Amino acid sequence: MDLAAPTLRSTPQAASKQTSALPDPAAAEKVAAEKVAKEFEAMIVGQLMESMFAGMRESPLFGGGGPAEKPWRSMMLQEYGKAIAESGGLGIGRMTHDEIARLYAAQGAAQGAAQTERTS
Repeated sequence: MDLAAPTLRSTPQAASKQTSALPDPAAAEKVAAEKVAKEFEAMIVGQLMESMFAGMRESPLFGGGGPAEKPWRSMMLQEYGKAIAESGGLGIGRMTHDEIARLYAAQGAAQGAAQTERTS
């Protein structure tokens, strides 16, 4: 009686677990593109808000007018930009993501064409 033989066989469930554990490059690129797009939108929205708040006076009623207000306001507006980008924002992130995806697709097609030329 050979007990080792059944343990060496791979079941369909085990095979599917092994293949799903491998990282998917396309999924990683998608996640990276989404992150970059959100960060870009957050930066743009923060800069727009900086311009919008530039002409506002500090109010002593809210603790304004001190030496720390300018840096604090800048950090607050950056966080507002991040919050707006996370919520879907102005659509800048979506457009950026679409452009990044288009560039990834073009790069993949060019690499595929170059690989085909090398093999033929």
